[in-house]
Amino acid sequence: MDLNINRKGFLALTGGTSLAAFLAACGGSSSSDSSSAGGGDDAGSTAAAGAQGVFDPATEPGGTIEIFTWAGYDDTEGDGAPWMWADYEASEYGTESPLKFTFLEDDSQALSKVASGYSPDVMHPCVAWVPQWKAAGLIQPLDLNLLPDWDGIPEDVKKGGMVDGAYYHMPFDVGFSSVAYDADVVNFDSIGGEESWKIYLDDAYKGKMSFFSDPSAIICISHMMNEGAVNPNVLDDAQIAAAKETALKWKPNLRNYWTSQTDTVNDFVNGNLLATYVWPDGYWKIKNHPKMKGRNIQYMWPSEGRLAWVCGMVLNAATKQPGRASLAMASANTPAAGAALTDYFQYASAQQKDVQELIQDKELVKAFSIDDPTAWEAPRTWFEAPLPNYKAVIDAGEEVKAS
Repeated sequence: MDLNINRKGFLALTGGTSLAAFLAACGGSSSSDSSSAGGGDDAGSTAAAGAQGVFDPATEPGGTIEIFTWAGYDDTEGDGAPWMWADYEASEYGTESPLKFTFLEDDSQALSKVASGYSPDVMHPCVAWVPQWKAAGLIQPLDLNLLPDWDGIPEDVKKGGMVDGAYYHMPFDVGFSSVAYDADVVNFDSIGGEESWKIYLDDAYKGKMSFFSDPSAIICISHMMNEGAVNPNVLDDAQIAAAKETALKWKPNLRNYWTSQTDTVNDFVNGNLLATYVWPDGYWKIKNHPKMKGRNIQYMWPSEGRLAWVCGMVLNAATKQPGRASLAMASANTPAAGAALTDYFQYASAQQKDVQELIQDKELVKAFSIDDPTAWEAPRTWFEAPLPNYKAVIDAGEEVKAS
């Protein structure tokens, strides 16, 4: 399957360990809500339910419903994910309100574009950005009655999308970000012998490394280069400035900042790269490409820790079809779609009910340490959270890219 950008990670949950437990151990929730993990009957869920949206799809006008998402999550056969939208498209509204897909580049670009006047019906941000979408007045609370599989998402996964007592974010995908590298060539001797984000500072691989264009990732990872296994979501002004200076040091070693994961995968398998920041599906494509046969392709576990995230869908405050758009979102939140997310993209599903039994490729559990709870604990992994001074972080990352 050929994907342009898939900002997601992976996780096929095994029977004995839940994603909720992973996130609770990691402190991964980005919400200040104090509701406990567990089922949908706790006090946090009850409070949220009273503030949720109420929509009636039957009374809404017809017309296209536009989904602003990561490339590969459209309904195209072969290159897309038609299994995400099949239930909606087969429903009574699928013809009268057909789906249209446009693709975002990263979270910062998506928020900026919608804030500038672009108005799709559904957007696909990661959970750390939900407070910014809410503060900008761009999203509205979900109608949980139109999301029949809502309770299949663990509370510790979905509570990150709760703002001011209401759920604004339907989690869909969860996973890691790290570096795929050719271990037959790349070694870490010059930076202490351990796998580390500092490999980007090694000019022995100048022009043979690539990095994602996201400005926050540039700064957060540079911060870990400076200070080691520390929470990258907590930076003061001095640390941001120091991270910017470090990012400027390793920028000359890059072939490019990529916006298309397909492009960086192709660069790698065609011999232009020895290391690149990718999500699990990118690593899997590189590792299993015929041109890489016999090569020792590894997915780095930096001594400073991997990054991890929860992404999902939000409802535009300006949509004229909030109910029908919600039904389209619900189509992607089923157990069948969750299992396909792992089988096709090597990603995790935030939806957990009955998903494990439906996953076809059990090899992915071993390949990505899915059955190892410590894989999701800090400091091995840092789940993203809202950056209190995110504008300063974004500005610093953009200045590095523009330099």
